[in-house]
Amino acid sequence: MPVSLGDAYRGGYSRLDGRLRALAATDPSSLDTQVPACPGWTVHGVVSHLAGIATDIVAGRLGGVPDDEWTAGQVDQRLGVPVEEVLAEWAPHVEAIAAGLDARTIPPPAAADVLVHEGDIAEALADPVPHEDGWRDAARLLCRGKVRGLERPGTLTVRCGDDEWTGGTGDDGPVAAVEVAPWEFFRAVFSRRSVDQMRAWRWAGDPEPWLEPLTVFGLRTDDQPRCAAGRES
Repeated sequence: MPVSLGDAYRGGYSRLDGRLRALAATDPSSLDTQVPACPGWTVHGVVSHLAGIATDIVAGRLGGVPDDEWTAGQVDQRLGVPVEEVLAEWAPHVEAIAAGLDARTIPPPAAADVLVHEGDIAEALADPVPHEDGWRDAARLLCRGKVRGLERPGTLTVRCGDDEWTGGTGDDGPVAAVEVAPWEFFRAVFSRRSVDQMRAWRWAGDPEPWLEPLTVFGLRTDDQPRCAAGRES
């Protein structure tokens, strides 16, 4: 049975809570590691953003996608706060947000935010890819929607693990196909892979017309780190 978005959110919180508390106890300096996917943010800063988003959602302060100024404020407000306290601030809101995701009163990006930032932290620390039971079903839903929603002329076929999705409006546009691992595709859809990293996938046909349309936040030029070797799903 597929993991719901609510369970994906719960799982993302639980894994981050365990990992960051362990780091605070054994290697606190690693919490100051810069996160390349989020320029200017450290590991501590990323979890500060996640706690801030959760607090703002439950308080009804978000009317849409927060802008850069808003998210920077979430991080700045928690500078110097021990990560255990930041996680404790987040904890009481997890169940309400998870329930809202499953009831569709909270939109899917709330789940995506946690899973994407979990990946940002894992890659910054060279941790293994999170176990696919925690993110794969949510990633499938989110990435499938992105591919099927492509509105440019032409046809793109994405083969991603056991899945195959087709997007584009057909017509007389370019035709291409790509084969890519689920984790890599999930990371790229949320703009966590550079244009060169995306070009390096196994493409049939010209990738150029499809690279930017596949990304939620646009193309990036800086190559991103990957998780520990041998654990990619």
